[in-house]
Amino acid sequence: MPSLTTALPLLRWLRTYRLTDASADLLAGIITAVLLVPQAMAYAVVAGLPPQVGLYASVLPSLAYALFGTSPYLGVGPVAVNALMVASALAVVGHGDPAQQVVNAQVLAAICALTLLGLGALRAGAFMSFLSRPVLDGFTSGAALLIVLTQLPALLGVSAHSGPLLPEVLLAVWHALPTINWPTLTLGVASIGLLMLGGWPLRALLGRLRLSSFQADFVGRLMPLIMLALATVAVVVGELATRGVATVGDVPPGLPAPSVAFLRASTWLELLAPGMLIALISYVSSVSIAQGLAGRRRERIDTDQELFALGAANAAAAVGGALPVAASFSRSALNFSAGARTPLAGVVSALLVGCIAMWLTGLFGHLPRAALAALIVVAVTPLINVHGFRRTLAYSRSDGLTFGATFVVVLFLGVERGLLLGALLGVAMYVWRTGRPHIAVVGRVAGSEHFRNVNRYHVETWPNLLVLRVDESLYFANASRVEETILDQISARPTVTDLVLLGSGINHVDSSGLAMLETLLPALREAGVCTHLAEFKGPVLDRLKGSGLLDTLGPGRVFLSAEQAITALAEPYDEPVSI
Repeated sequence: MPSLTTALPLLRWLRTYRLTDASADLLAGIITAVLLVPQAMAYAVVAGLPPQVGLYASVLPSLAYALFGTSPYLGVGPVAVNALMVASALAVVGHGDPAQQVVNAQVLAAICALTLLGLGALRAGAFMSFLSRPVLDGFTSGAALLIVLTQLPALLGVSAHSGPLLPEVLLAVWHALPTINWPTLTLGVASIGLLMLGGWPLRALLGRLRLSSFQADFVGRLMPLIMLALATVAVVVGELATRGVATVGDVPPGLPAPSVAFLRASTWLELLAPGMLIALISYVSSVSIAQGLAGRRRERIDTDQELFALGAANAAAAVGGALPVAASFSRSALNFSAGARTPLAGVVSALLVGCIAMWLTGLFGHLPRAALAALIVVAVTPLINVHGFRRTLAYSRSDGLTFGATFVVVLFLGVERGLLLGALLGVAMYVWRTGRPHIAVVGRVAGSEHFRNVNRYHVETWPNLLVLRVDESLYFANASRVEETILDQISARPTVTDLVLLGSGINHVDSSGLAMLETLLPALREAGVCTHLAEFKGPVLDRLKGSGLLDTLGPGRVFLSAEQAITALAEPYDEPVSI
């Protein structure tokens, strides 16, 4: 059973909490809240939910994570990819009633919570990295492009209702082009331009004014709020609402009372599969962010505890009337760079957002939807990782294919199918790659005890000896190919009387690999070739010994090193041949 401090990391860091930590956490919490408010509202819109739901998702979930989480930097709340997956799931069960859609979002959050808490109870944190980096990058890039495209109607000021797939979105926008609202388009383009100005151009200008990098970065982070404020002023002063510019409208003040009424919803079975997928993506992406930030300061996180923490955060989202939550890279990185020391920084952000939701929502009534769309476009466009695809393709064609296939399927078949296909393709590529292992004929580098591939180095070999190195574990996908390669090499060398298998690259031998060896070794013995093992790892040898395979070899056939095998087996009158 885990100790109380393990289950509640809050108790651990509170023991050593200092006043300097409080000031750092307070500043980081305020800075992160500045970015969180507009992003939370924007991502709720991406999910097809009222903007205030994004604020709700930034309060109780952040408090829950602070209680159970092990990372002091993670900014938990609505995120772009989750929002798109929520939108896709809600589109399947949509009833057109906004209130019912909020309930369905709560159901998704509850499914996420149950999935993560269940995996946490199984201590499955170390086994959750089943999605390869190309799959995650392809999925994220495809989802980001879909998010950008779904914001086109809001930027153009047109009514274009469509499904979440690329052809549907483009077709709907194409048919709606004759009805473009030019004031809306002008406002949206201006908002995008202002946000882009808040990037490196503004930071470079502030740097020339001798502001510190932290001060310049903070001013840049204020740009989303500045843009939203200016866009709201433009709508009010220019009376743009009367000219067809859509606004957010009335945002009800306050926070919803915690409720479990969503338990009576009839959509649990329909939302089960997408909810579980959202949970897995939330965990994998959140832990990747947490580990990356922790590594910069030589800290560590508990991957099993993170399952409980994110599960608790999503449970809080469910009872708090919100959508599923995860860690945001942009907010977590900002929290890190702002100097957060403990999860209390997240508490500060949550309390500030809660205060805004309670008393300041009236400021959002005239906020133009085009400005929110501009914020979404600028925020998620960097997630379309074109450079990453090129780099992956250049390094590994199979990984590049996995990246590209996942990206395309997300666009044309949907985020859930894209993720599943990417995961299956990643596994298939692994099996295909390991099913064709590299098997090298090796020799000794002259004057040393180093053994290398005869095709890469100038080495010594012996007429009566064949030394083979298998650079992969022996398992069902490659056992027959390894056997075939060994027999081919033996048949090509009629003078060979001894075969030395180097096991330095073998980490595991499964039942299929064992069966292959049990068939191969007697066949080689009948052909006049004795088999020897060298450089096999201890755990692999233990399993082979337990299987009885080593008994069939006979005594003195297992060597610690290749050099020992050569010393014992090379015939005295055989001079090594340099090749």
